[in-house]
Amino acid sequence: MGETGIFSRLRRAYLLALSLIALALIGELLLVDGYLIDQERDADIINVAGRQRMLSQRIAKMVALSPPAEAEDVAEWQTRHVWLKNELTGLPVREELTELDSLVDRLSALAQEDSGGGAQVKEVNRLSNAFLLRMDAIVDELSQLATRKVDRLQRVNMWLTVLTLVILLLELLFIFRPISNFVRRQFDQIQTERQAQVAARGVAESAVRDKDATLRQLYALNSAIDEAALFASLRADGTVIHLSKKFRKLLDADSRPANLPFAAVLNREEGRQARMEEILRNVTVAPWRGEWQLTGPEGEVRYLELSVLPARRAGVDTELFVLATDVTESHLARKELNRLTERQIAEEKQRADQRARQSTEAQEKERLRVARDLHDGVGQNLTALKFSLESLRLENSERSQADLNHLKQLAGDIIRGVRMATFNLRPPELSDYGLAITLERMARELSRLTGERVVCQTETFNVGLDPAVELNLYRITQEAVNNAIKYAGANYILVTLSAGKDLVSITVDDDGRGFDPDAVKARTDGSGLGMASMEERIAQLKGRLFIRSSPETGTRITINVPLSAAPVTPRG
Repeated sequence: MGETGIFSRLRRAYLLALSLIALALIGELLLVDGYLIDQERDADIINVAGRQRMLSQRIAKMVALSPPAEAEDVAEWQTRHVWLKNELTGLPVREELTELDSLVDRLSALAQEDSGGGAQVKEVNRLSNAFLLRMDAIVDELSQLATRKVDRLQRVNMWLTVLTLVILLLELLFIFRPISNFVRRQFDQIQTERQAQVAARGVAESAVRDKDATLRQLYALNSAIDEAALFASLRADGTVIHLSKKFRKLLDADSRPANLPFAAVLNREEGRQARMEEILRNVTVAPWRGEWQLTGPEGEVRYLELSVLPARRAGVDTELFVLATDVTESHLARKELNRLTERQIAEEKQRADQRARQSTEAQEKERLRVARDLHDGVGQNLTALKFSLESLRLENSERSQADLNHLKQLAGDIIRGVRMATFNLRPPELSDYGLAITLERMARELSRLTGERVVCQTETFNVGLDPAVELNLYRITQEAVNNAIKYAGANYILVTLSAGKDLVSITVDDDGRGFDPDAVKARTDGSGLGMASMEERIAQLKGRLFIRSSPETGTRITINVPLSAAPVTPRG
């Protein structure tokens, strides 16, 4: 179906929908107008019925006060009664109203008598009350009739409204929506065609502009490359077609004979010229990239990063393009860096060898010290114990008791010597009770043995660490305290152990003479090995070692180890 058929069908459907909506609206309007007219008539009837009630009461009051009643009121009452019967013709309520004719006639006649007696008043009131009761029933019935009319009108009006909405919905689905889609497609097609025309015109204009700009850029680029880049174009046989100004200046080509091959322009040595000629012959197979040493006109050595590329074009012999970058500074810097790196490696190897020798010497000294302690202390005491046991005479009770006391003293000395040697090697409390108690005992033992005032504070430390971490922290602290005892000449040494949320910290303070940490590290006689050992242990724990020392304030050594590198472990 073509566009004309679509528009024709949509037009017929649109006219049909508008006609149905118009008919529904006209029907609703006529229905409402008829109802309003009928409602006005019903209102008049109800008003007259109400006035009849009022007139009957007024006639009764006038008879009671000053009979007879006004003739005009009686006549109006009778006239309206007749009017009501005429208006209610065809309705069931008219029969009820007709039944009141005799009552109206009797009450009208009685109300116009001039007797004024009590019997007249009593009869008039009775008839009036009877009329009121009958009229109330009639008025109620009229009200119900009016209500039913309203309900019927509402239902009809509702169905008309539903019909109108259905028509509108169908019109929306089958008329407005197809029209909207059709118009949108037509508009999109028009927009697409317009955009295509604009784009084509723009492409054509842009092509012209780009052509001019490209020519200008090529000219500018050629000039820039010629001035700033090391560039050359060669024939397949290696002769020069073009050399950039910068390349000519670098090679001093202007002072040399013309028409020289590129290998001769680039090199002044025959061997290097032959090597370059070989490279140019092989470039037709694969590109070549590499670093090339160049000797300048004044004998200076420079280094170039060369790229030789073949260029093949239809109908033209193969050409070669040479791109060069002066990398002399980076080459010399790389050589210097390599030289420095080799020297640093050699120095580091020398220092490592020295540390190994120092470590070996320290181990031998430690073994010698332990052997001396065992020989001079425990060994001599064991020898004395042996001789005392051999000389023991049980027949002399007094001497035997003295010998036994001496033996007990020797046994105690032997036990203390063994414990001290064991403590120096590895305190047993460290694996049994943890770092805090071990440091406290170390402070007490060193105070007792050396006479120095060594105090340890561990009140705020309540975590358990990995045994390997505790051992390293103990050895670092032991080394710091021993150095303070040996070299500081301090009046007191304070060791503080604490743990925060993320950090374990040990601080060793003394009020001694202080020292220069850098000077100690630089010693080569082995006296700085303890400091190096402390730093190595700290590095294993991924911690940090801080040393602050001066003759005025003494020395503070702070050891910080993160809890992430010192995991908490339960202690059995």
